[in-house]
Amino acid sequence: MHPSSLYLFLSLALRHATPEATSSPPRSCPDRQRMDLSRQSAAQTPEICIHRGSLTGFVFDQPASVDLEEEVRFGSVLRGRSSISFIPPPDLAPGERLRLRVHFEKDPPEQGVTFMLVAHPEQVTHQIDVFHDQRSRASLWQELEEERARSQRLDEENQSLHGQLKAHGGLLRLFLNGELGFDELRKKVFGADKARSTESSLSMSDGVLFRSFHSVAVRLSVQNTGTEPWRVVKALLVANEGMPLEGIQFGPSQAILPGAVGSVFVEARAAAGAPLEGLTLTLSEEGPRSITVENLALP
Repeated sequence: MHPSSLYLFLSLALRHATPEATSSPPRSCPDRQRMDLSRQSAAQTPEICIHRGSLTGFVFDQPASVDLEEEVRFGSVLRGRSSISFIPPPDLAPGERLRLRVHFEKDPPEQGVTFMLVAHPEQVTHQIDVFHDQRSRASLWQELEEERARSQRLDEENQSLHGQLKAHGGLLRLFLNGELGFDELRKKVFGADKARSTESSLSMSDGVLFRSFHSVAVRLSVQNTGTEPWRVVKALLVANEGMPLEGIQFGPSQAILPGAVGSVFVEARAAAGAPLEGLTLTLSEEGPRSITVENLALP
């Protein structure tokens, strides 16, 4: 092998064998990310998620020059006086790392900041807004807008929960509000042998049957071992081998995520003197998966 070819081969092999080229990508890859350099440690190198074929852009709050490591490999690089955008190399390996060095025009030549571009197999950060060490008005305004959006989102979530609690009554309201105590009710615990499901990805670990003066309720612990979330959209509670109970309400509205165990609470109207035997509960999602619990005897 020619000496120059051998040197090129060894250089490429060493570059791809380094820990930086094969280390794990960041866990969090927001679509848009803000960097306040005044809050960054000088010893810390910020990591940015990139993905081959996906555009990533940096926007600076003042003019800056950018040095992109191995720029010749990139499919497209567009520069502005205070920005740079690029499409990563098509041969980018997951976990591969490339440096992006930024120098602001107002800084001394020896100063600058380095970002580490980390190849992610699926995710990408499309825009990074970089603010210099002097907090600019744009930085403060953006932070204020983000806090306003966060506050509005929390208000909406609180209103939704309040509406849900207000809409439901009886035992379900107490359950959703965390106020359901077991000592005040007649209850009966039952096991997984009472349940059957349309798919093996759903199973019940345990359940409790409640009886109050005006209603009957069932609480199930359901495990979702499938690959898709499971959210109850329909509940049916039948007594005496065919009589559906009225006033069905259930919650919470959140889905049970893959690999998680969640509680589902179902309540129906039932007067104290109503003869109820052999309750059967069926919970169904929008899709084909459902779970049924049969032959539940009232406490």
